[in-house]
Amino acid sequence: MANESDLELVAENKQAIQKNKRKIFELEAGVSTTYAELMLLLSDIEENRALLTRNFTSSFTGNRSIAVDNVNDLFNSRLVMIDALEAKSEVESNFKTMFSNMTKIYQLENRAKLNARLSEIIGRVQEVNVMLQTINELIAESNEGVVEQADTMISENAEWVDGAISAKMKAATANANKQGVGSNIERLEKLIEDSNVAEQEAEKILKRVNNVTKGILKSGEDIASRREAIEADRERVIANQRRTADLISGT
Repeated sequence: MANESDLELVAENKQAIQKNKRKIFELEAGVSTTYAELMLLLSDIEENRALLTRNFTSSFTGNRSIAVDNVNDLFNSRLVMIDALEAKSEVESNFKTMFSNMTKIYQLENRAKLNARLSEIIGRVQEVNVMLQTINELIAESNEGVVEQADTMISENAEWVDGAISAKMKAATANANKQGVGSNIERLEKLIEDSNVAEQEAEKILKRVNNVTKGILKSGEDIASRREAIEADRERVIANQRRTADLISGT
């Protein structure tokens, strides 16, 4: 028969267990909310990445291609203009050839500069790809950890079904329960602390993501405005080409 000390310990354990049960419920709600907020945050980040890809495509393969074509066409028009010059003397003939060479050198310098910038852009894109690969590896490691955890729990659950958990309960004592309760309290306090930190970090990330989103949208607007200016330049380049063409026909 249990003595008075054991009965007091059992009652104490029961009260502490109920307190832990409430903390667990509250923590479950907090952890679940944090998970939902993080998934929404990830969704926002993925949306930003999609917007960045759109801006990259619009700016690089769109605006840049038109702008580069504009410059190349203008250089070609210059060469046609020089070729259309009628040299009246050896000095003028030399000038014509020299000026044509000078224009071609300018064109080559421009292309070399564009190539250098293109190389820098490609290097940065590769850095992004490396970062994405690192992220994929982190995800794979996380997934593998979950799979290993499931494998372990399957084996443990089989043991529980076969009577391991029942044997633990039959061997339980008030003192052992008190130790378990104390361990649960420590773990819960640590989880609550970590949960609060995680929530604060999520809030900080959310603020940064919101600022990034504003910047991305503003960049998209700038790219669209730049496209209008480039397309307007294209019309002027075409007009310049038509006038240059008249030099070839002699009209």
